[in-house]
Amino acid sequence: MADYKETRALRFKYRSLLIGVVASGAVLAIVIGLAVGLTIQRCNESKAEEVVRVGLLFPTDDESAEAMKEAAMLAVDDIRAHRNKVPSAADIQVHSGDYDGSPDGALQAFRRLYNRQGVRLFVGPDTSSHAVHVAEWAAANAPDAVFVSPRATSERLANATNTIRLSMSDQALALALYLKLQSDNVSIVIPVHVEDSYSTDIVDRIGDLADSMMDDITVGTSISYAPGTITNEEEARRPTEQLRVALRDNPDAVVLLVSYSEAKYILEAASGDSTLLSRMWYTGDSLALREDILSSDDAKQAAQTVSLYGLAYAGEGLHSKRRMRKMQELASRLKRSPPVFAPLAYDAVNLFYDTCQIMRTTDTQMVLAHLTREAEWQNGLSGRLAIDTKRGRAFGDYLHSFVAPQIPDTSKVTVAMTGSWILDGLSQVSHMADESGQGGGRRRREVASSDMMSMSAVMSTAMSSASIFNKSDVMALKALAGNNCRNSKFSITATDPATYMQVEHDFTEDTFPEMFIVSTAYGYSLQMNCDKPEGPVVLDVLCPPSTNPRDHMACVQTLTYPVTDQGGRRRRLLLSQGTAGAIGGCALAGAGCGVCVGVLAFFTLGIGAAACVGPCSLGIGAACGNAVGQGISEGTSGKIICTELFAQGHLDAQTYLADAAFGRQLAAESPHVMDGYHTLANPIVWLMQRSETATSIVKTFALPWAQHMSYLQDMADEGDEFGAVVMEIGMALSGAVGRVTQATGAVMGLGDVIFIPVLILMVTIVAWFAVSKSNDSMK
Repeated sequence: MADYKETRALRFKYRSLLIGVVASGAVLAIVIGLAVGLTIQRCNESKAEEVVRVGLLFPTDDESAEAMKEAAMLAVDDIRAHRNKVPSAADIQVHSGDYDGSPDGALQAFRRLYNRQGVRLFVGPDTSSHAVHVAEWAAANAPDAVFVSPRATSERLANATNTIRLSMSDQALALALYLKLQSDNVSIVIPVHVEDSYSTDIVDRIGDLADSMMDDITVGTSISYAPGTITNEEEARRPTEQLRVALRDNPDAVVLLVSYSEAKYILEAASGDSTLLSRMWYTGDSLALREDILSSDDAKQAAQTVSLYGLAYAGEGLHSKRRMRKMQELASRLKRSPPVFAPLAYDAVNLFYDTCQIMRTTDTQMVLAHLTREAEWQNGLSGRLAIDTKRGRAFGDYLHSFVAPQIPDTSKVTVAMTGSWILDGLSQVSHMADESGQGGGRRRREVASSDMMSMSAVMSTAMSSASIFNKSDVMALKALAGNNCRNSKFSITATDPATYMQVEHDFTEDTFPEMFIVSTAYGYSLQMNCDKPEGPVVLDVLCPPSTNPRDHMACVQTLTYPVTDQGGRRRRLLLSQGTAGAIGGCALAGAGCGVCVGVLAFFTLGIGAAACVGPCSLGIGAACGNAVGQGISEGTSGKIICTELFAQGHLDAQTYLADAAFGRQLAAESPHVMDGYHTLANPIVWLMQRSETATSIVKTFALPWAQHMSYLQDMADEGDEFGAVVMEIGMALSGAVGRVTQATGAVMGLGDVIFIPVLILMVTIVAWFAVSKSNDSMK
């Protein structure tokens, strides 16, 4: 009995000890959980309370400045949309410092935001003279202010340690301009410019290049004027009269115009003067692609006659889909086309915000230190934000453009454009760079400072290809619909790469021009509708983006007849390349040269002698191909699921085009995966053609997959997470089947004989149940 009592007491003791340990552990876990939760809550609260304050310094008297400010606000809206998804991210506040367009006005706006609002991070000012004036004052009187200027280029800012420039320096622009003059075989240049730091520096540096280079370019005596002295056409007559005299004395000279909004009055004063308008005029990024200087008929006609040719810094990735979508969003906010350099303002805001997030502080000195040390590793809407040792953009592209010549009769030639400027290639400018080791074993590129001798530049006509539609080729499309197709209507939709605006042209058989010219930078579509006795017929040609004139365009061509498939549904019929006809007869070396060739093919009068010298200076490329060239047979041969979804109308043409491009890429890089996919897809497509239920089941998996492929082809902003999973599984399975399929071509092993039939049988059984379910529901 005693032993029993002792044993029972011992059990009770250990049980109590165990309960105590468990209870203590539970209490400890609760305490730790509460502590961690409170810590996280406090961190989130502190994060939520953290605010990144940014001041915007843009003038109010300039359309391009208004667009830059709106681009900055678009970045703010995107940041706030991101914060809705990630509440712990810091908030952003924006304070506008609008001013009257003078350097003193910029300084007053800065001082107001600095003193009254406590702002220390500023986007702007956007012009060199304004940025220099503000930065130099702030260096002495507001040392904790930091500026990111989207477009200021003056080398004087290299001495301002408080300013980051998202554009390349005046030296880079001067080099790009000089190379253009050199390629056009220019011998004499007469500069006309305003007397400010930007314009004077550009002219001086081109003169320095002319003196140091071993060629025959001479820079003549400059014709200059003080800022604010040209406010109308009459006041512009003094410099234009001086220019007339200089051009008479130099019959081979061209004009270099470096100015601002007053260029409109200079062009008006030159209107109708044969001496002034018989020469080529060049300009820099202060005027390139600006529509406001062409707002009057006289100014536009003069610019068309001299083929005003301009270079503007565009960063990198000019034709990226993300950039295009953001610019189109900006265009809808502005109700007009945005300037090509607007992404620089968008990037400036994000650069400040991202840096504050990474550094977990808004301390200006730490922010500035990070910007000058790590900014080159960040990617923006305008490409890589690489900053050199003098706090300027290290590399990027200068976009070439010119004012298109006037077309006397649009029934002969029509160009798909919404503005006055046509893109004509790029100059790629960069600094020499070397590789150096950093502490900790990490290697990064040190970008050389803005030394003219350290720069290299390459001129290219890439990014400017175009397609030409001849009327006879387009009318041949009617034959595909049969001879009894009446009331033919044609619609062409494209995007003007100079304005990012969509342009649509509608024609009948009688009104279609003899020649239609369209840029291929963002792709385009052609649709023909006609009526047959049994119903309407629609032919669609959708061509993907192409920026290289030597590329073969892989267009999607479909014909929708008034017929149905075995499931009673209307179908699109995919055309082979042999039946498509010739669309877009020639992809030229440059879109600009294409327009000139098209115009000169029909008109010999009304075009100035200089109008097509610049755009066609490099000649027409030897590679001409038709716009439907390759077709899509390589990427979509065989019965594949996306093709069937497209034929049934469940997949839009843009996504289908992206998927076809992905298919061609996959077939080239991993042919066994494509072979396996076709093997698996054949029975599935067979069932989809006979059962709506089978199609519905397949859509659940195939549409997200297609959306993710579109994202991988840069045709969509976001991917699809479920589609990514389906894609990984599908690629793995297709690869395995493809390996077996390839193996059976050489050795018909027992495993191969069993594996493929079993796999296809499994897919067929599942699909058969789907068909049975569909038939039962119809009873």
